[in-house]
This record gives sequence, structure tokens and C-alpha cells, in this order.
Amino acid sequence: MAVYISVYRDGLSGGMQLSIDDENGGFRLAGPKFSGNSSPLIRCELDLRTCNELEHYISKARAALGERQ
Repeated sequence: MAVYISVYRDGLSGGMQLSIDDENGGFRLAGPKFSGNSSPLIRCELDLRTCNELEHYISKARAALGERQ
């Protein structure tokens, strides 16, 4: 199953939306809520190298959030 980082343009607001998704749906990371009429602009399939890089930054974010609690 492929997983992607995707950028869409919202049909209502014209705003950009960033999400992580697969063929079953996704999770909006930034931008306006999906209105059902977004147009895809760019899509990047995650490979092992990209996953490792993302995990590196996610672990930094988790550590920073843990320090604040």
C-alpha cells in the first residue's frame, strides 16, 4: 500500500491543503478543511528514505512536546 504527502487546492477558498494519505483516505496536516472539491497539485509517494527522515523530525517534535508538559 502506497502512502503519499499531497498538496491540494481547495475549490471553495482557493487555499492550499497539505495531507498524508493513501487510497483509503488521509489526514489533513495544514490548510482549510477539505470541502469535497479540492484539486490535487502535487503528490509524493513516501519511500524508505523519506520515511526515515520524517521519523527523525517526528521524534524531535515528540521530545519538544514532552518537555513542555
